[in-house]
Amino acid sequence: MSNVDISMRSPLESAPVYSRPAAEDFLGFQFSIVNLEQTLRLVLNGCNGPYGYVVTPNAHHVVTVHDNPDELIPVYRDAWLTVCDSQILRALAALNRISLPLVTGSDLVAALLANQNDDASSSDRKRILVVGPDKTAEQLLHGRYPHLNIEVMPAPAQLALHADRRLQVARACVERQWDILLLCVGCPTQELIANQIGKLDRKSGVALCVGAAIDFLIGRHVRAPRWMQNAGLEWAYRLGREPSRLWRRYLVQCPKVIGIFLKTRRNGRR
Repeated sequence: MSNVDISMRSPLESAPVYSRPAAEDFLGFQFSIVNLEQTLRLVLNGCNGPYGYVVTPNAHHVVTVHDNPDELIPVYRDAWLTVCDSQILRALAALNRISLPLVTGSDLVAALLANQNDDASSSDRKRILVVGPDKTAEQLLHGRYPHLNIEVMPAPAQLALHADRRLQVARACVERQWDILLLCVGCPTQELIANQIGKLDRKSGVALCVGAAIDFLIGRHVRAPRWMQNAGLEWAYRLGREPSRLWRRYLVQCPKVIGIFLKTRRNGRR
């Protein structure tokens, strides 16, 4: 049974399916003021509405977007929901007296799959397409969630470097049948594909840009202990496990978010 209570009542329940909830403008992003339970409910209800996508920015996303703002900021601001996937961003936002709920992509996907495996009847179960992992991941997901209506579509290599390959994936997603699309191909590739799907006139469904969420669920990567997550130290745990792959991201790129914050804060004061 899912740990997330999607029956919880809130003002969002009476809102149109694809109206945007309240948001705070921070670091160039429109962060949705919704918690995990509310985000899950919106996604499940949103499957019946027009196409939209959900982004889950963390510090690495912010730095990546500000390295190429003309192209990437519009992609993120076109998202239907933007939820904060970073204790560091929450702490910086608090300095501006902005309270951002924490909704990590991994927690959102775990809650979604648990809900669909345990809580939904067969007639209500959503069709889920996962883009990125190999076909072995599909077998592992079926083993863990035997009642899911889920399919995995492996992605071509080097999507980040080839716009034509991203377009190929976007077209394949438009043509397939799904209610929920999990894009697991990294930032900003997954966000560019999600945006492209809308431009290709996909009529319905919700796409979630969730990075390595599936790898965590099937055990290919291990998340930090909960106390480290709560303390904002998940990055240190991941760095310790994969230093050769992640040292540049966490020790060189991500600290730039402090400079971005200070610059936007000064500009805001002026």
